[in-house]
Amino acid sequence: MAPSKRQAVLIGVNHCGYDLHLPALRYAESDVQALRGVLLDPDYGTFDDGDVKVFPGADATSAAIKAFLRDIVLTSGPSDVLLVYFAGHTVVPEWNEQLDAYLVTADLDPERLPREPDNGLRMSFLQRDVFEAFAGTSFLVLDCCQAGIYADADRRHAAVMQTYRTQVDRHSALLACPRGAVARESAEHRHGVLTHYVLRALQGEAADEARRVSFAQMAAFVANQGIDPPPVQWVRTYGPSTVLTQPPPSRHDRQALNAPANPGATSPCKNPLEDQSNSITQLLGRIFRAESRPQHHGQQGGQADRVDLVRYAVDADSVALVEFAGTEFAVVSPTSRFDKEALRPMLEAAAVEALQHRTSMPGHVISHGARRRMLCVPLSYADERTLALAVVDPALAQLDMGEPLAVMLRAVWESDPFDDPVQAEMAVLTALRIAFGRLPLKLYEYAFSVYQNLVESMTMVFQPVVELDLRASGVSIQSFEALARRTERESRAPLAALRMAYDWGDRFIIERDALLVSKAIHSYAKADAAAEWQGIKPLSVNVAVRSLLSDAYLSQVHKALVDAEVNPRTLTLEISEQDPITPGPGELWPQEPLVYFHRRLTELSRELRINFAVDDFGVGHASLARMAELRLTQIKVDRAVLHHPLAVDELALVARVARYASDQGHAPHPRAVIVEGYDDEAPVSLRQIYDLGIHHVQGYFCGAVASTTLRPLDRAVQERIASSTRGEK
Repeated sequence: MAPSKRQAVLIGVNHCGYDLHLPALRYAESDVQALRGVLLDPDYGTFDDGDVKVFPGADATSAAIKAFLRDIVLTSGPSDVLLVYFAGHTVVPEWNEQLDAYLVTADLDPERLPREPDNGLRMSFLQRDVFEAFAGTSFLVLDCCQAGIYADADRRHAAVMQTYRTQVDRHSALLACPRGAVARESAEHRHGVLTHYVLRALQGEAADEARRVSFAQMAAFVANQGIDPPPVQWVRTYGPSTVLTQPPPSRHDRQALNAPANPGATSPCKNPLEDQSNSITQLLGRIFRAESRPQHHGQQGGQADRVDLVRYAVDADSVALVEFAGTEFAVVSPTSRFDKEALRPMLEAAAVEALQHRTSMPGHVISHGARRRMLCVPLSYADERTLALAVVDPALAQLDMGEPLAVMLRAVWESDPFDDPVQAEMAVLTALRIAFGRLPLKLYEYAFSVYQNLVESMTMVFQPVVELDLRASGVSIQSFEALARRTERESRAPLAALRMAYDWGDRFIIERDALLVSKAIHSYAKADAAAEWQGIKPLSVNVAVRSLLSDAYLSQVHKALVDAEVNPRTLTLEISEQDPITPGPGELWPQEPLVYFHRRLTELSRELRINFAVDDFGVGHASLARMAELRLTQIKVDRAVLHHPLAVDELALVARVARYASDQGHAPHPRAVIVEGYDDEAPVSLRQIYDLGIHHVQGYFCGAVASTTLRPLDRAVQERIASSTRGEK
């Protein structure tokens, strides 16, 4: 790494410009000398003498300052640090619609500014031409009072300070924001008020345990001193880690520097969302757990409730659902303060953005000067229409989150935050994962715990696999499949919740499957004990390929079987068709994938004495090769095959493959074939299935339902199934 340069530019002006009629300040020029002394202090300063430039009084001309700063920028490197400090007045001209403030230098002439706006030291110059262009880490401290020579100057100055921010994550700022034109100086301390606390902080009062003071510690110390109104602070990526003052190294530290290197601590590479992690966590808390969040009333399909929840979560003035069509718009479900007519110019601008960038960005901000801001988050698209959330004047700290905020709000809208907050929160975290890739470690671990809670909250129901027969007495339940449900009343699988694991990777997939197989085995043992027949029926449970490669998952299977006192031969693990049998990224297998996986299943079958099946044959990655080459006890055909034009031919092929090993004398019995998802509307009849030699069917037909209890088939159900198997209507 190239040697870093730490440079400071300190500007202090007591007497102001040309005929500005501003009160002279007493301590601005001495403040820069005091700050220079702290930064260069031989005991704790971290700057070198030649790298601290002071522009006091008459020497503080805009041309000289700008030229000096640009020279620093042009020679800057990524390891460099730049601190800019200004003590003096500011001016916010009334002709400047962008609310750009001027720092009042010794040569500022307000009469020239309307025609020559760059003839002064502007905040926009510092933002654009200094801090955004500086290659390293930069900091700005302003201890100034606004100059009330223009109408409405007090409000305009406060607005400039409050809205100051750059798009650079390496820049942090601490800005005084006083009210009125009177200079905020302290005769007692003989400093500007903000500078007094900055000096105290840097001299050690804000130090950490190692007596170091970072910019973030300094800013936090100043903010906690009760200054009214409080200073504005923006602490970005390197604010917490860039030290401004520190003690000299002790004898122990010097010895450590000369000692051989040791491994030290390890940590993951810095994540792009690292600085947003706390804001994301707090926003999740407001949305899903805050006691004061709006209550659910169930009106208008939940739209009004979710609109109000969004308003509360980001502390917005108002929120509405807006439908944009071309340059027109219609407002739906607004909160009480949403004023369509007052917001019309912003909504019209949002309509243009919605049309031009409907799929290219998760959200955009419409500004109206420095007074109002509207965040628009597209939700859905249909033809030329875009449905979006319009969030008016959210908290600036929330708005500063940028794209993560837009991604989160859209995910909240698409989920069910009131009736299913656990799954909704996981959906929001998953949306961040999909949009930004790896999340910060703490947020990732939090997501893992949320997903654990989501899976653990699921209920296991058991759907019977029916053995067909021409006689009613021969129709029976052959086995059960354990199916996850959000509640016992629901008939559909929580596919969205189950598939979230694939967006997070192996750890989530394995944990999901381990929790579900344990829940299935224990629930099944309990249900079987209360069943009306003797002996236990076989049980099948879905599993991902990646889980079968995990010893931790298989240990959980073994433990659940032992704890529930269930014979391992009872259990069949159905290999999900969702998964390819291929190595993961960067993973090397010693054999071809199917050969390697076949050996793995053979080893597991021998050690655990459990069975395996291929699930949902006919879709996804299920194939004849997978079916023929893997060690399987049964093959389950997906319901989609029943609706293929050549469904009967495909089923016949599956039946032949299932019989192949036994026909060749390599197995005592053919593998069972089970047709999944069969219902009374299926285009293939039970008679056709039976005639192909397929005698097992699973699905919602003839009253066979999934339940938390195990029940035999009613006699009437047996009669209907036997009748259908005989081809009778």
